[in-house]
Amino acid sequence: MESSRNKKNGIVFWTLILCIGQMMVTSCAKQEVTFSEEESVPEPVLTEESGDGEYLIDITMEGGSGKAYILSPVKVTKEEGKYTALLVWNSPNYDYMIVDGVRYENENEGGASTFTVPLKDTEAPLKITADTVAMSKPHEIEYTIYWNSSPQAESSGSFAADVQEGDPDGTEFSELVFTEETELKYAEQFSIKKFEGGSLVNIKKYGDLLLVDEGCPVPRNVPAEVCILKKPLDRTYLVSTSAMDFICATDRLDRVRLTGTKAEDWYIEEAAEALDEGRILYAGKYSSPDYELLLNEGCDLAIENTMIEHKPAVKEKLAALGIPVLIETSSYESHPLGRLEWIKFYGLLFDNEEKACELYEEELSRIAPLMEQPGTGLKVAFFHVTSAGMINVRKKGDYISSMIELAGGEYVPGGGNEAADNMLSTMNIQMEDFYAAAVDADILIYNSTITGELSSVDELIALNALFKDFKAVKNGRVYCTERDLFQQVSGMADFMEDLRNIYEDEDSDTVYLFRLKGKGGS
Repeated sequence: MESSRNKKNGIVFWTLILCIGQMMVTSCAKQEVTFSEEESVPEPVLTEESGDGEYLIDITMEGGSGKAYILSPVKVTKEEGKYTALLVWNSPNYDYMIVDGVRYENENEGGASTFTVPLKDTEAPLKITADTVAMSKPHEIEYTIYWNSSPQAESSGSFAADVQEGDPDGTEFSELVFTEETELKYAEQFSIKKFEGGSLVNIKKYGDLLLVDEGCPVPRNVPAEVCILKKPLDRTYLVSTSAMDFICATDRLDRVRLTGTKAEDWYIEEAAEALDEGRILYAGKYSSPDYELLLNEGCDLAIENTMIEHKPAVKEKLAALGIPVLIETSSYESHPLGRLEWIKFYGLLFDNEEKACELYEEELSRIAPLMEQPGTGLKVAFFHVTSAGMINVRKKGDYISSMIELAGGEYVPGGGNEAADNMLSTMNIQMEDFYAAAVDADILIYNSTITGELSSVDELIALNALFKDFKAVKNGRVYCTERDLFQQVSGMADFMEDLRNIYEDEDSDTVYLFRLKGKGGS
């Protein structure tokens, strides 16, 4: 009886949280529930060593249209070593869920669909089937839940590759003599040490890569945790879209044979043309690559971003097929020039290091004068509105917010450096919080990458009527990014010049920003 009462109280609590969130919404868009710092948890991460209790764990979901989702964070209860999760949807239209072949009924008729399900742990993704009655007839939809705060998502990880034996005439690995270390002015996520016949690259969080120059012997007794890459690497499967710009800029597009992005989704013309002409083949996205195609094409390297950590089975399968998996972390660089400096890594990887260094110095020579100019005192917000009506902003210390400030603006929402909370560079906040921080901002910049470009201020106001009150909207100082901004990292100098130009002159010519038509306000 007591257990039943507790479960009912839990449902009431979560339903109340949902209702409060919906009452605070000032537009017709659905909102996600967020939690305040007062709602503390015993530990930030639930592990096998964690004690019994209740934990709030962030999640991401895959599957469905994206309009319906489970509220994040999820309350997970650990009791005597067993886990249960309280899954609360933003919709009342789910009548049952299936987890590991067991059917669970909705516990909250008339309110947000709510289910209590057992978990094996909070590391492995949870596959669920949920039945919705929102359509003309019931329809089962498959979803996958990823536990963002799980040890797996934040693990140090390693590169995946089969162990390769050294050449008999190769130098003993422990006796390698390093002749120089590549100078890195801003990058902190990788380092390069040279030795005769190759280089040792350390990528923070993932470990060491041993790059062996073409025609040179592989050192003997290389530690198992070091990934060996023998040059030339010319049958690459490129999944990380940010790497493509560096590769094109250093004239090494011919080293990419396969990609995880379709032609229509590339904003880099050279990449789209190569796909259209068959010089590059689409080999499936990161979560479901075409293994047969990769093998048939002799793939010698897969360059992934950190999303591959959500698909450990894919990473392991690639390694089992003899395809090394390189996980690049340029997005973890907090300084924009650190992110740009990854061009040196790709120059080394694909044998055009000299040009890579020249390009970096050229961009640096354009950016350095911008960083030396005095601040303008203008408050600038960079954001987009999610499909759920939340406001997605860059964290303080992220490379975009850093560029805004290096160009002379004051980034809002402000506050402390939140980048240390987790490795994500963005966060979702309620419109009310964004309103409080940015209603008096001088300039608004809408990020078109996720939800598409806007053409007018009226379109922005249609997303949420509160935008009418914003100073930048009333003054007509609202801008939108071009869709190719995040694929063209080497255009950093252009973007920073764009920023400085819109700070100083509302009608300046720009490359990656355009001004929205019209003004808002009553």
